[in-house]
Amino acid sequence: MKKTLKTLAIVAIAASAAMPAAANTFLGARIAADTSDVDVISVPGPALFSEVRFCVVNRAVHFGDVDVSFALGGSQDLNVRRIVRPGNCTGWFNLRGPVRNIDEIRFRYQTIVNAGPQALVTAHGR
Repeated sequence: MKKTLKTLAIVAIAASAAMPAAANTFLGARIAADTSDVDVISVPGPALFSEVRFCVVNRAVHFGDVDVSFALGGSQDLNVRRIVRPGNCTGWFNLRGPVRNIDEIRFRYQTIVNAGPQALVTAHGR
């Protein structure tokens, strides 16, 4: 009985440490520079994700290379490579393999030059 109770406690602790994230979880944000740049969003916590997407506010952003690094090692290059207009998001990008714990997202971009506030890029996972 004690062994079973101990096993159940260990399983419960392990499951709560890496629970799948809720749909459309905010992962982080960056204010984009007025020119080409590389930014990194560090993703806190042990949440698990199978997809990511990016949204833009204030100014259009032309995404280039986007790399997602995982907490247990490895990374994945996402084929974003498109212009995202203000108030819009990319589609959802599938992450290879089982659900993954994201460590950071590194993206290269160019903002579309116009007057007004800088672009804000947000990352979301599910």
